[in-house]
Amino acid sequence: MTHPQPLFVDTNAFVALFDTDDEHHTAANAVLDGIRDGDLAYGPIFTSRYVLSETATVLLYGVGHREAVDALTTIRASSTFNILDVTKPIFDRTAEQFAQYDDQQISFIDHLNSVFGEQFDIDHIFAFEEDFRTLGMTRVPVDTGDVPTTS
Repeated sequence: MTHPQPLFVDTNAFVALFDTDDEHHTAANAVLDGIRDGDLAYGPIFTSRYVLSETATVLLYGVGHREAVDALTTIRASSTFNILDVTKPIFDRTAEQFAQYDDQQISFIDHLNSVFGEQFDIDHIFAFEEDFRTLGMTRVPVDTGDVPTTS
């Protein structure tokens, strides 16, 4: 049996989970179902308050207020997700990394997720954005092929 690997969840995975019109909705739900059923060896599962903030904002403007509130309530009440706080050292390291990538257009939140990966030894991220490959993370399911994805 494979030893579970820690996984960080990005905004676009949460949006895909809760927005039924998102192009990655089916794949995102298959990943989460696979983790919960024990078919995919990931755990513990992490995210951050900043990711939740961004998720709520994206869902608010893309789908609606009720959906954004429902998503936040579901994530926060779930025992599946460990929600990390952004400490001053992590924020400072993120600002440094963000400044270093001056030839890229990678969001501050994506850099923050990468720094959490460094700090907590998390190599895999539940995300669909290409930027995470640039930041040295392995995207689940896109890079791992754990479930079929749509592009």
